[in-house]
Amino acid sequence: MRILLDGQQLPIKIPVSKDLLLTLKTIALAQNWRIHYNAATSVIYLNTDSHQPIAYPDRQALPNVEMDSTRLLGKSICIDPGHGGRDPGAIGPAGTYEKDNTLAIALLLRERLERNGAKVYMTRETDQSVAHDSATAQEEVEARIWAAKQTKADLLISIHNDGFISSTANGATTYHHGNADASRLATIVQKRLIESLGVNDRGARFASFFVIRYAPMPSILVEVAFISNPDEELLLASEDGRSRAANGIFEGIVGYYRV
Repeated sequence: MRILLDGQQLPIKIPVSKDLLLTLKTIALAQNWRIHYNAATSVIYLNTDSHQPIAYPDRQALPNVEMDSTRLLGKSICIDPGHGGRDPGAIGPAGTYEKDNTLAIALLLRERLERNGAKVYMTRETDQSVAHDSATAQEEVEARIWAAKQTKADLLISIHNDGFISSTANGATTYHHGNADASRLATIVQKRLIESLGVNDRGARFASFFVIRYAPMPSILVEVAFISNPDEELLLASEDGRSRAANGIFEGIVGYYRV
């Protein structure tokens, strides 16, 4: 976790915990500071002037590093981080939210894709709904389809966490709606995701999820792991697990564009 005070990052990086968050909130209240915690990026923002808005530094430009692949040059990809805002998605045994995991993985995936020449669109970039705060579930998925259509992207990648009443359910699944290109994309992404995460392979499968059924471009929905499984919940909430998930999806997209 990083801590930014008045827009400046403190020279510390420590694991996040509920006790730490509670302590910082207590300090902020006592000092009349403003505080905001972004669970998706594991950053705490503090502002010592309560009359000023929280200082959110602009997203830094990607470092000038060597590309992993040239196959994504000229490609456009829309990433859809599942849930957000009032909708937390599935909630793990330890109280973590699906919406935070999906956004964190999506932001890491965007970074990899942009570094390798792809144009990336996001249906959401922060903890918010895509439609509006009081939207119904149907209005929300329709807003995501509308947003994806506006991008005219080549692919749509919807990121989710799985959940089940039994805490023993585990593994990753990638869904498609039967389109030949989407089916091939799902198969390749699933393979790379399993290689990267090392979880149970539940396969690439057909499904009728709204967001992949009505998207005009080849679309997949990735259930990265089971947030209802205590071990996989920890994986999904960790920086390492999120990075491995993003890398697996990235490698799958690159593999899809191989001739």
